[in-house]
Amino acid sequence: MQLYIKLLSHPLQSAPQMLATQGAAQSYVMVFTCQDDQELLQILDKLSVEHSEQVLDEAYVWYGEDGKLGIEEVMAAIMPFNTFYARMRHPWLLEDLSRHVEMHFQPIVDFTQNGKIFGYEALCRLRDPDGNMLNGEDAFRLARQVNRAVELDIACQNLALAGKAKAIPHGTPLFINVLPQTIMRGDWLSVMLDALDRHGMEHRDVVIEIVESEEVSPDVLAKHCDMIRTQGLRIALDDMGSGFNGLSTLAVVKADFIKIDRTIVHEAQGSRVRTVLLEAIISMAQRLGCTIVAEGLERVEDITYCQDLGLVYAQGYYFAKPEAVPVQNVTALPARDESHRSPIPDEFRINEFVSRGLTIEVNTPIDHARKTFIENPDIACAVVLDSLRPIGLLKRGKVFTHRNDALGNYCDPLPRMITSRMPSSTLARGLYLERGEIEPWIMVSDDGVYIGIVHPLEIMSQIISRKTSSGNLHPLSHLTTGPTLRQSLDVSLRNNPTTQLVYIDLDHFKAYNDRYGFIRGDAMIRLLSEIVRQEFNNRTGVLVGHIGGDDFVLILDHEDPGLVNLLLKVVSHFQALAVHLYDSSDLERGFFTTEDGKDHPVASVSIAVVNGSQGRISNSVAAAERAATLKKIGKSNIGSIIVVESTPPRLIIPRTDEYSNWQARALNALKTLQTLPRNADAHCLDSCFSDYPFFEVVFELNPDGTQRFANWINPNMYGKIKAGGAGADRSLQTYYSAVRDSKNPYISSIYLSTATEDFCLTVSLPLLDANGVLSSILVADINIAAMAMLSNLPSDEPEPTLALTATA
Repeated sequence: MQLYIKLLSHPLQSAPQMLATQGAAQSYVMVFTCQDDQELLQILDKLSVEHSEQVLDEAYVWYGEDGKLGIEEVMAAIMPFNTFYARMRHPWLLEDLSRHVEMHFQPIVDFTQNGKIFGYEALCRLRDPDGNMLNGEDAFRLARQVNRAVELDIACQNLALAGKAKAIPHGTPLFINVLPQTIMRGDWLSVMLDALDRHGMEHRDVVIEIVESEEVSPDVLAKHCDMIRTQGLRIALDDMGSGFNGLSTLAVVKADFIKIDRTIVHEAQGSRVRTVLLEAIISMAQRLGCTIVAEGLERVEDITYCQDLGLVYAQGYYFAKPEAVPVQNVTALPARDESHRSPIPDEFRINEFVSRGLTIEVNTPIDHARKTFIENPDIACAVVLDSLRPIGLLKRGKVFTHRNDALGNYCDPLPRMITSRMPSSTLARGLYLERGEIEPWIMVSDDGVYIGIVHPLEIMSQIISRKTSSGNLHPLSHLTTGPTLRQSLDVSLRNNPTTQLVYIDLDHFKAYNDRYGFIRGDAMIRLLSEIVRQEFNNRTGVLVGHIGGDDFVLILDHEDPGLVNLLLKVVSHFQALAVHLYDSSDLERGFFTTEDGKDHPVASVSIAVVNGSQGRISNSVAAAERAATLKKIGKSNIGSIIVVESTPPRLIIPRTDEYSNWQARALNALKTLQTLPRNADAHCLDSCFSDYPFFEVVFELNPDGTQRFANWINPNMYGKIKAGGAGADRSLQTYYSAVRDSKNPYISSIYLSTATEDFCLTVSLPLLDANGVLSSILVADINIAAMAMLSNLPSDEPEPTLALTATA
């Protein structure tokens, strides 16, 4: 018998005979002679070990006696290498698969019921004739190789239903994995319904979990899922955030549950990027009315993290491993202690409370030190530095004694030393243990370099206030959400007849997410939240809340005659800032196009004002219904609109020529820095950051694009942005090339900074000599909250006459 193996790339070195074909694409044919099936298997085993899976995926096999078959029979017998190998190595895969399938059941727990079992997922296990157990992934990989994936899928479904009928009580849902290609078989649904009736099973007790296997049309899949839902079964999308179950599927398939891919959940605490993706999926699920199930939870930290995100259901090895007989008890939810504290609800950052303080070098003459204190009459003490490292505290009372010793002899020992990485719990314990007069604490970097001072009592007040208020803050916007928001809304409606509600949401947001992705979608939500926060958060009698997704609400305990003007400012600022979240081509057209060919306008917001003029608002549900009616009225308008409750409803279309000069303010601030001395001292611009706190980092480029000095970092960002950078080549960056080519300022689109893990944009400004020749470029990063703050400042300075280069 002859074994022929054709390779499309390169030959297998172990072949005893080699044939090379000629043509546009050269390929190779290896020839082996086999005495029997045992020798054939030995050759196949050797090839599978010696060569990569990718090489063998491209290989095709023919096995038989030369000259005995016609060309049609030979062609019919050619098959992929992996298919042929699986058939020869595992012939039992061609038999009745139900004899080899075992179903194991893993519990899904309910966080809100103290970890009580909510349901189970049925998971495939395949036992070969030698007794070896294959997990579901390996089982379906082999089944696909022999073209029996659908047969295995149906066998698993039948055994799963039998297992539920035997051991899982009525009312406890069972999640059954089903391949998309199985669902789309014409007779599948009727066979499934017959099986449910045969077992006497409530349709609602079965959740069809659509697994990520191969790419299918979301619209076709949605059509079949709609038919499934009409029969009372529920739908879950598996592995959301990876593979083929992406946003386009979520947008069209009406799912009851979304199962988050374990790779996103696992280790999510350590990755802001993964956290952003998880928050985006949660926001979308809330908006679409889906319930999220977190998969793959193994660590205590991941469980507390998911609880803090507000998730309800979860499964994973922490609770219980899959078993043939469904377990009735699971590992209890972990106790909440500081060692497993999630970072999501506690956004306390000590860097926010650091001030540079007064510093004096240790070799400074004592009379110069006295002069420094005279020039700063409000300063009680100074930090003495030796080569940028703190060595002592110099107090005003001691420096004015009559002695004239060296400066070090006047110093007191340093008070408590801390770093920017110290958690709030450790700070609180330090405050508790302090005795006597509380002096400023000294903050240093990880390598001991002085950063600044913090005042312990201010830290304590912030810890107390945040601990009492941050448990119900939305993880993306940091606005009130969840039960606290609902309770505040209902209490205000019940006790205050003058309560006014303002509902704000983004238009075409699902389409925007589909076109631009989760990261930019989160940036847009964050931008709108910061604009609303800047406009309303410091006003009395107003609570700013984040309902979820792209929906926000304002709760006003009084009638405000200037409310509409404030809302017009919100729309104006949003339209001015949101342009940095679109591609330039979409901005030029004024709309963006999604994959379905539909056009959607850029940067529009719908606002509904429910003021009680049409009758008292009974509760939050009634208020939401009235807001939805108002917004529906405004949907006929293209672009942003404000609809105020009245008879008839009052429609207000914002002006399109409103101007926000936040860019001018940022550029003017950067122009101011060019007049100040700049050098290799990493702290030479520290005093400027107190005047221009919206800059996170500033650096300067030479005309050739190399960085002239190390980064000048805002002290609030120490520990988040890396120091250094001098000599780095930035010539390939757009913030350099755009300014070099145009000699105009440049503003980037909004992006997610890997350094600060926040949404930012970059501003760069050319510095020209007397002859108009480029001498250097100043570059600065601004975060999204600072953009909103700059946009909201009073317009009391003249606009600059600078041209502007921007990109999307």
